[in-house]
Parts: sequence; C-alpha cells; structure tokens
Amino acid sequence: MERPFAARRALLHPLWLGSLALLALNDHVLKGAGILPGALTGKLSDFAGLVVAPALLATLLRLGSRRSLFFAHLATGAVFAAIKLSPAAARGFEALAALTPFPWQITVDPTDLMALPALALAWRVLLPAMQRPLPERPLVQRTAVVFGSLACAATSEPVEPPPECGPDFCGVTPTESGALSLGNTTSDERLVRLRPLKDSVQVDCDTLLANPESALSRELFAPAEAWLLQPGRGLPLQNNDVAGCVAYLIDADGLSPTLLAWSSATFPTQFVSTSTDAPDGRMVPLSLDSNGKLSIGPHAVVFKAPALEEPPVAPGCGSPDETVGIEWSTPLPLGGPWLVESVISSPDDCHALVLQNKSTMYVCVPGAAMPFKAGDSIKINETEIVGGSYGESNGEAPEGKALFIRSETHTVLAVRGNVLARYEMTGGNAPVSEPTVESDLAEGCGGAHDECGSLLVPLEVSYLGDHVPSITFLRAGSSLSLTDGYGTLHLVRAEAMPIRDTDCPPFARSSRHYESVLVVPAGP
Repeated sequence: MERPFAARRALLHPLWLGSLALLALNDHVLKGAGILPGALTGKLSDFAGLVVAPALLATLLRLGSRRSLFFAHLATGAVFAAIKLSPAAARGFEALAALTPFPWQITVDPTDLMALPALALAWRVLLPAMQRPLPERPLVQRTAVVFGSLACAATSEPVEPPPECGPDFCGVTPTESGALSLGNTTSDERLVRLRPLKDSVQVDCDTLLANPESALSRELFAPAEAWLLQPGRGLPLQNNDVAGCVAYLIDADGLSPTLLAWSSATFPTQFVSTSTDAPDGRMVPLSLDSNGKLSIGPHAVVFKAPALEEPPVAPGCGSPDETVGIEWSTPLPLGGPWLVESVISSPDDCHALVLQNKSTMYVCVPGAAMPFKAGDSIKINETEIVGGSYGESNGEAPEGKALFIRSETHTVLAVRGNVLARYEMTGGNAPVSEPTVESDLAEGCGGAHDECGSLLVPLEVSYLGDHVPSITFLRAGSSLSLTDGYGTLHLVRAEAMPIRDTDCPPFARSSRHYESVLVVPAGP
C-alpha cells in the first residue's frame, strides 16, 4: 500500500534546505557584490527558487496526493514561464505582489527558462521524501516555511519608489556603475534586447571606430540579453571589453536593430544616472520620433546596424575565394626518401603525389610551385613556426605551419600563418641575407567579411634590399623571383584581420594571415 504524501517532509530534505540556503545567499550576498558574473547570479536564483517553490506551495496548500503535487509543480513552471516570456503577465504578477508586503519588479528574460529542468529535479528527489516516514518536527518545519516564503518573496528585486522631487532632483539621483545608460524616455515600458560582441571577438579599435557599420558583422555578436525597461529609467551599458572599445547591437519591438559603439577612453566606467530626468551626457535616449516610431539617439555612439547582406566589394579589393589557399593532407608520410611514381594535378591547383609503397600525399599549391615529377626521390617534413622577428607579422608573435618537400633538384617550402616563406627557413647552402619585408593595408580597400564575420582587408607586401632588383609590391596571386638562388615566392593569400572571431580558423588569433610558397632550385 502506498504511503500517504506529506509535502512538509520535503522541507527537511538536504536538497530543499541547500536550495533555500543558495537562494538566500545569492539574493542577499552574491548579487551585486562582483564575486560572480551578474548573468550567473541571476540564473542561480531561478534554479534554486524552482526547487524550493513547489514543495513550499504544496505545504502551504496542504496538498497530499500525487496528482495535486504534480499540479503544484506544473503551476510553478507555468507561472515562471509566463512572467519570463510575457511583459503583460509580469506586470499582472507585480500588481498582485504589490498587495503584499513584498512588491516585486520582474525582468522579462526568456533565457531564464533554462532553469525549468530544476522542476524535474525537485519532482524526482523531493516527491519520495514526502512519503518517507520521518519524526514530526513541527517547529523546524514551520521555520522552514517562514524562511522559504521570505526567500522566495525576495528573489526579485524590490520596486524602487520614484524620486519625490521634480526634474532637478532635490533628492538623490539613482546611479549605477557603467559607461553609458540606455534611457527609456517614452511613456510605456519597453522590452529591449542587447547583443554584446562575443567573448571570442578581438578588434582593432581604430578600425572599428572609423566606420563601425562597415567594420562589424552581425555574426560577431553574442545571443541577445532581454531587459524590460520602465518609463523614465535607464539601463547601464558596461565597458566589458579588453581592447579599449565596445559595441552593442540593440533592438526592440518597433525598433530596427541599431548599433552602439564607443571607446572606453572616451566613456570610461563611472556612476551613471539610471533616471532619464537627470541626463548627464551619458544617456542614450530611447524615444519616439515625429512619426511615432521608436528610435535611439541622437548620441555620438549611435550608428546604423551592420547590413544583413554583405555589400559589393570595391574593384581590386576582394580577397581570394575561400577555396584558394595552401593545404596538405594529414598524416604526412614524414621522412624519406620516397620515390614519386606519378604526380596527378587538378584544375584547382591540388596535386596528388603517388609514392611508391606509401600512401598518396595531397598538397594544394599553385601549379608553378609544383616542380616534382615521376621518378623524383623526395623527403617530407612539417614544423611549427615559433620565435624570430618578421616585419610582416605586424609586431605579433610568429605563428604558423610549414611544409618542406625536398628533392635533388628543388626545395618547396609552403607556409600558412602570420609570416611569409623565406629562404632562411629552408636550411639552404647560400649565405642568408634576407630582403626587408613589410606589409600594409591595400590602399582604398575597406575589406569584406568572411562567413564567421571576421573583417578581411587585402594586404600589399613590399620587398626591398637583398636579392630584389628594386622595391617590389605584391598582392595575393602574384609571384616574385629572387636573385642569387633564393628562389621564387608565390603569394597565395595576404590579408589583415583587424576584427576577427578567434574561434574561427585559420590563425584567427593574429591580425595578419599569409599563405605562400617558396620554390628554391638546388645549387650547382
């Protein structure tokens, strides 16, 4: 026979007590203390509250059947989902709470729904506890009910009364830490969505701030954070960058996506007003224009949002197609010598080197950079490029990969990374005295975005000095014949990435990317 349920027994379970303690600690200590990120403390209260609330509700209503307990969990989840998805439901719940000693202010945020699995945890763990025979401890259980009710009532931020004085604020103006604030100057509450740049995005501030609309792509922004902004209130916008500049993509119902971008040197973090009645020059107004349409600005940090589709690239300013580049198969048949039985080349400049008694090796380099033929004996090696000083790396630490293929007649060096292939890497016999190599952005080219949203700007590479008859400028797709047996350089790709998503390969940690091949003939 199934034992009867008693919801009050769950209030003595370690899971319920631990969740209650976490809820109280998070709301009264961790929130706003800077110990944990604000996004995390907000979600902790949701998870802990959804464990505490159903058993507490069932205890207060004296529910005692599996069916009624199920509906207590279901009702908790339904109310939670409603107030997190619907501003109308949130305002209705706030109106009911205002009749109690614990008025609430609810932030409508659909991302809080990720806490709903906590209800399943509470059902699975606490329901059996409600059947477990335990000694009655009425005082302890009543104390748990009281503290649980107080903790749940304090989960949301209390409503702050409006300032008692007029536009000049004879009282204390509400402020919070931030660089700027987004102020709702309309007469209605507004649900706004903010998308900061992804944590993986690195930017050159001069490039970003010179033309934010063109420099950025929508793919570079993180998922939206939703905020319900009351009339007359401001939402602090943070300097959450490490590179000296900040960007947010903002939209709202009735508002087209709008870009905010600024330098943290121009707008450093300080205490900014969160009331539109006390503008301090750091409030970006959200208002209605002359046609009654919601808009942002005017303010120096307001720009048009990046286009949904990539605009046409200026003539001569496009990067090579994504399929153009240097590549080789892995794992490589390292070592050697290996006898080449045949070389099969395809129109896309990829070559199959069929090796005797070894797996076929594939390498993609320009046709002019593939000197090997059937009957050649070759040695193969691969290495990482680290250390050294290279003018074309833009002052960044060298990084990249190099492939060496050697025969009796030629050495082929293929390099991908933020440096170019050069004779000194081949270990050749000639005295090493490299020419001066520098690179700069191609004049008149604003760049274009790749599929990850990174901004690619073509580079122009200059060679001057040793083994170069005169100063020579190269772009992707061109070649340079060096004198004194230093070989022929084939420049396959050369582009700067001043704004890049470092989660997207290749070599996105660097602001320069090259793919080049040096073919050096064997000496006499």
